[in-house]
Amino acid sequence: AGAGAALAAEGAAVLALLVHARRAAHLRDRSRVLAAVDDEVRAYRPEVLLYFSGPASAVYQATMWLPTMERLSLRSLVVLRERSLLNALGPTTLPVVCVPASVDLMNFRGLDSARVALFPANVGNNIHMLRMPGVRSVFIGHGDSDKEASFNPYTKVYDEVWVAGPAGRDRYLRADVGVRDDAVVEVGRPQLAAVLRTSPHAEGAVPYRTVLYAPTWEGWTDDLFHSSIQEMGPALVRALLDRGVRVVYKPHPLTGHRSPRARAAHREIVALLDAAEGSSLPHLAVTGGEPGLYDCFNEADLLVADISSVVSDFVASGKPYAVTNVAGLPAEEFRERYPAAGAAYLLGPDLGELPDVLRRLAGGEDSMAAARRALRAYLLGADHPDPVARFEEEVRRACIRSAARLERLEAARRPESLALPGRD
Repeated sequence: AGAGAALAAEGAAVLALLVHARRAAHLRDRSRVLAAVDDEVRAYRPEVLLYFSGPASAVYQATMWLPTMERLSLRSLVVLRERSLLNALGPTTLPVVCVPASVDLMNFRGLDSARVALFPANVGNNIHMLRMPGVRSVFIGHGDSDKEASFNPYTKVYDEVWVAGPAGRDRYLRADVGVRDDAVVEVGRPQLAAVLRTSPHAEGAVPYRTVLYAPTWEGWTDDLFHSSIQEMGPALVRALLDRGVRVVYKPHPLTGHRSPRARAAHREIVALLDAAEGSSLPHLAVTGGEPGLYDCFNEADLLVADISSVVSDFVASGKPYAVTNVAGLPAEEFRERYPAAGAAYLLGPDLGELPDVLRRLAGGEDSMAAARRALRAYLLGADHPDPVARFEEEVRRACIRSAARLERLEAARRPESLALPGRD
């Protein structure tokens, strides 16, 4: 019944779009199209914007927020800046507009009702929205982690910076990049409601153990230790296959985007898993968007990952995880530098620790369980019955602060406030 209802809803949505397209057939020039869209958005009166600019390959950074935005009771609108993003954005029930030209965006009166703009990424095109004084700017990012992207100096331009838990606040404090402590707001991670706190093996659902290998990508710099995929990836997958565990490989969407070596390592891993298809274990290389990361979390008994938001999010599951120490740093130094690794089993470049980690997994030994429970609250904040409700509370508070500022700005523009002292 649910599937039928979904198909019916989808059919209705397609029909509505066709009707709208027919009505809009007369809009043959750009200015008339822009005016018509502006009128539609003004009638909708959006209160909260999800604003995104960037290449289509990075649109996952916005897509991950769509389910959360859809659950808000406030009227929400997705604002995109590049046409290529329209086809790349994930499915959503929210209205979406694309306004590529900066001059058009800054004169788009449909956004006048908005009080808060949420930014998942730090990009140059954000400046056009940041110039709108009536809209409170909030950086929400696309995952909390110990990577440099989670304490980028660019972030100081926003009115507020939202992080998952105390770890995010401390990260900005340590980095000293100009983000004020009073601008940091701890809001949890609303997406993590989809992460189960159980192991499929523990419930007896499957007779094998599953290890999820989810490396990050090579990044924009030439730091060889940013990702494990080049230095450790193929060897790690071979070692896991040799030890009779099921392997699920879920790489970062941008893997191989910059580095030919990373691209070659990725292909080698996929080939290894393809070659192992004849075994009794259903190994899986996820080279597209589905299954999603959190679906993979729910399948896994153990995660192996690099320092990234994948690690922080997986902590929500309560299950054991291992972090790659590609540079081979001393364990104490590594954990101090990367707090998310505080409850992890560490894997050095030679993978010497892997047999012991897998032995613990098979035998039910887990010396890091208590540490993970403590780390969860530090990384992700206190548990909340409904993470999205907690997020909405903060959105509403931001709207109130935005309205108060707008009122002050309008009061300052009134003639009586501009009168010179001593003049009638």
